[in-house]
Amino acid sequence: MASLKAWLDHHGALVDYSDTAQAPCKDFYHIYVTPKEIIFRWWKIVPPTRADSNTPPSELRNSYDDFLHDERCHSEIQRLAGDPTLQYLIRLAEGHIDYLSRMPDNVLETIICDLELEDLVKLAATCKRFKKLCNSNTVWEKIFRREVETPVTPELEALAEKEGWKRLFYTNKLQLQIMKNRHLQMQLRRQKRHGDHAFVTDQGDESMEAL
Repeated sequence: MASLKAWLDHHGALVDYSDTAQAPCKDFYHIYVTPKEIIFRWWKIVPPTRADSNTPPSELRNSYDDFLHDERCHSEIQRLAGDPTLQYLIRLAEGHIDYLSRMPDNVLETIICDLELEDLVKLAATCKRFKKLCNSNTVWEKIFRREVETPVTPELEALAEKEGWKRLFYTNKLQLQIMKNRHLQMQLRRQKRHGDHAFVTDQGDESMEAL
């Protein structure tokens, strides 16, 4: 397998993941993958009154080649972490590294902005991280500025800060104008309230000085 040093975390791992097993099981598991080994640990979670409550954690440690043929390990991973996790680890052992998901957010945002909207939706459905990135305000601001003919004015930027660029992108021109007018009216009312308050305060200060 090619050098993986650039893709390791600060613990020197390709994967370092812990979670609770799939319901109804309450066991706890830990997956730790180095450039040479795949390690799977699990802890049996049972009531303290049971005789096996002090059972130590189990561990299966394999080289990549051995992992591909370890049926017991496959069975335990499938039982506790699910088949998608097992298939992911098998692909990893075969040399298929998920380079894309290991890139920093700013690089991924640049890539995402160049996707067709249909592909962006599909990418967002793959995992929590991509869902968050594909729905980020940073990404949708770039898409809005590139795709929408509506001029980006300070009023529109203020509205986007409140509503989000993605919502503005999917809003038609008439609805967008209504939202902008409503937002402007709210700002004017807020400024008027602050102005009235300031006037009353000034008056109060003058009265106090007169006393």
